[in-house]
Amino acid sequence: MLAVGESLLTGTRQAPDPVPVGAATPRVAAPPRFLVWVSVGLVVAGTVMAVVGALRTGVSWDEPFHVMRLRNFFEHGWFSVDWSTETGGSTAGDNNTLVYGPVAMLLLHGLCVLVGVDGWHTVSTTPTAYDVRHLGVVLIGLAGTAAAAGITRVLLGSWRWAVLTAAALLALPMWTGHLMFNVKDVPVATGYTLMTLALVAMVSPAPGRQLLRVAGLVAGITLMVGTRPAMASAVLVAVALLVGGALLARSHGGQRPATGEAVAGATMAGALLAVVYPHVFLHPLLLLGSVRQSASFRDNDASGYTYVPFHLATQFPLLLQALFVVGLWSAVTVIARSRRVDPARATRLALVVAQVTVLPLVAVAKNSDLYNGLRQLLFASPAWAVLVTIGLAHLLAWGALRRRTGLVGGLAAVALLVPMADQATLFPYQYSYFNVAFDATGGHAQTDYWRTSVPELLPGIPTDGQLVCGPTRSTQLGAPAGSPGARGVGAEAMLAGRYSSDSSVDCRTDPLGPLAPVWRADGLPVDDLLPHDEFYVVIDRDHPLPRNCAEIAAVTRHRHWRTVAMTYVARCRLAPQPLVGTVAFTHADGENMLPRLWAYAPEGWVMRESATAIDAAADAASLTFRAPSACAETACALVLDADAPADLGAAVNDMPAAVDVDRGGVSVVLPSGTADTWVTFTSTSGAPLGLRVRSMRAVPSGTG
Repeated sequence: MLAVGESLLTGTRQAPDPVPVGAATPRVAAPPRFLVWVSVGLVVAGTVMAVVGALRTGVSWDEPFHVMRLRNFFEHGWFSVDWSTETGGSTAGDNNTLVYGPVAMLLLHGLCVLVGVDGWHTVSTTPTAYDVRHLGVVLIGLAGTAAAAGITRVLLGSWRWAVLTAAALLALPMWTGHLMFNVKDVPVATGYTLMTLALVAMVSPAPGRQLLRVAGLVAGITLMVGTRPAMASAVLVAVALLVGGALLARSHGGQRPATGEAVAGATMAGALLAVVYPHVFLHPLLLLGSVRQSASFRDNDASGYTYVPFHLATQFPLLLQALFVVGLWSAVTVIARSRRVDPARATRLALVVAQVTVLPLVAVAKNSDLYNGLRQLLFASPAWAVLVTIGLAHLLAWGALRRRTGLVGGLAAVALLVPMADQATLFPYQYSYFNVAFDATGGHAQTDYWRTSVPELLPGIPTDGQLVCGPTRSTQLGAPAGSPGARGVGAEAMLAGRYSSDSSVDCRTDPLGPLAPVWRADGLPVDDLLPHDEFYVVIDRDHPLPRNCAEIAAVTRHRHWRTVAMTYVARCRLAPQPLVGTVAFTHADGENMLPRLWAYAPEGWVMRESATAIDAAADAASLTFRAPSACAETACALVLDADAPADLGAAVNDMPAAVDVDRGGVSVVLPSGTADTWVTFTSTSGAPLGLRVRSMRAVPSGTG
């Protein structure tokens, strides 16, 4: 295998030398021309999919929360949710304030300002604004794709190989799917890859390109760490490898890496981050807190030691994953063999291998809290694609010696084309991909965790009643799905609750839900015509239909020979629960309020700012219950331990009721003979309700 080409950013050309077949070499024979053209076509197809998909996907889980964080950042400098700063706990672990930084959202906001959908200090929630942010994520992701291709250009010395890397990355359904909307993980992945590219170029620095290398390093670190501060650990790993390479070069000869450039770039990035987000980056201890919060995002709910291996085996296309294994073996072998004779080559490869292995291995060793597939490790994907290309180069070299180049090239084309065809069948929800080996087992895996398919479901959603998006499911005894108390209970036996995690706000109007922007923009009605014990739900992730619901419409896709549901809408019923004694609205640390308590708070409530009370989120909220039997013979009153506005109004079963607001309490008269009861609170002035309820009970009228 003979050397060809010139190395990106190094500017050096070496005489052709024979190299061992097993080596991951910086200069290898060019790939077959037909394979390059196939790759070009796939890059174009993947780019078109990402752009069109960005305009078709809906509002994902994280986006409204990041809009809220950006608004708060503009207001008081903390990139935090409302209930974190309002309770004085800006860095509290349960609010995950330290997990995120504002840099990616600031870039997306700048794009929105540029096209005129946002003002400098206003952050819009219109469908158009979300579309523009989605396109911004596409641009960021394509920059990461180009950076991965650039790394391959440095390692293998040819832009043809670089095109294959871009094709392999865009053929990865997880990558292309997240490119359409993921405001957190795509910027981190692109930032990491830009950093790796800059450091790889600094290993054998070319004269005259110092500014380009340093700028790339500053951009990469700023984007990565400024989006997830805990990724400062990746900077430390990469810089340590570069320093190690410099020490090897000093001991064994060879060109030394430009460690001064790396230190300068890292320092400049740190200074820029301190200017952008001083609340965190001027306080090193808070960076340590970010690492801790990131590893225990959901209160140390560990994913298990087999979580990452399982998803590595099931979420990656099989043939490409085989090429990755060959490439990883080849790279590690070369690092071990050439660290003394060719420290530069070993250091370059070590930087790539580190991106794809070090933090994922740490996550496995620490049994970190990972969920929703490998999206939190998406930053490894670009380096994965580089190693896929190295694996292919190795196999093509093997095929050339045995006159099997056409066969190997053909298999490589199949390895790239098949997952792209799979993406076409799932479009634009490619992130729900699992490979054919997994589907052959008939196993169940979550699909649309992100709920971006909700706009496609919209024509099938009725407009005449409350809608709950992503309802919490529980057993008949009230154990939430996934909890120890629900073990052994089949998914089909679950009941859909009238709330989602910590909120019973109607999804049609919920600013943190996936539906409100398009519902508002389309002028759809927010009617409430259903019986009080009935409601609609949007169920995601292909969860089985709860036993108290009937499906109405669904968004489905074909994955191999299976039909999988992204989301579906169903009509459900929950009878009121008996009100026995005093019901106190509380939750344990790190947990949501129990389903049996949420059954009393069916519409308009959230439980975020307090562990001992529910809060009305807008201008109306309802409580429901079955009144004690004594209320069938005599008038009763609903007594609330609550903080309430003076202009509080109430209706019982849609009829106006007398309300008495006292300091720390509210009393609502229930008509004699009341059984199933629905109490709706409003503000007579039309202002936000401002009602906080700690407990409720029903007592005969005239008693306390």
